[in-house]
Amino acid sequence: SLRREGYTVQVNVNDYLDIYCPHYNSSGVGPGAGPGPGGGAEQYVLYMVSRAGYRTCNASQGFKRWECNRPHAPHSPIKFSEKFQRYSAFSLGYEFHAGQEYYYICE
Repeated sequence: SLRREGYTVQVNVNDYLDIYCPHYNSSGVGPGAGPGPGGGAEQYVLYMVSRAGYRTCNASQGFKRWECNRPHAPHSPIKFSEKFQRYSAFSLGYEFHAGQEYYYICE
């Protein structure tokens, strides 16, 4: 849901959240060929932050989750998936807990 404070998604343990990066047709012609706001291709770094970091839009205490830095990737947009799981088998994986709130922002 889109709220005054931002976009909110409710998920359950073992759900996935897919993030699609901005994508532009590299030929500059046709659907998806236009630039982002300000005339350039949009590129973002997404961070997981605390509630305070979210409210103040401050990523300095958060940690980088994804980089959307290939707006002209061939064929289709880059997609990142976050799995909301209690335990992660990966050293860089994040563990989520039911009933907690998690916050993401981008720069």
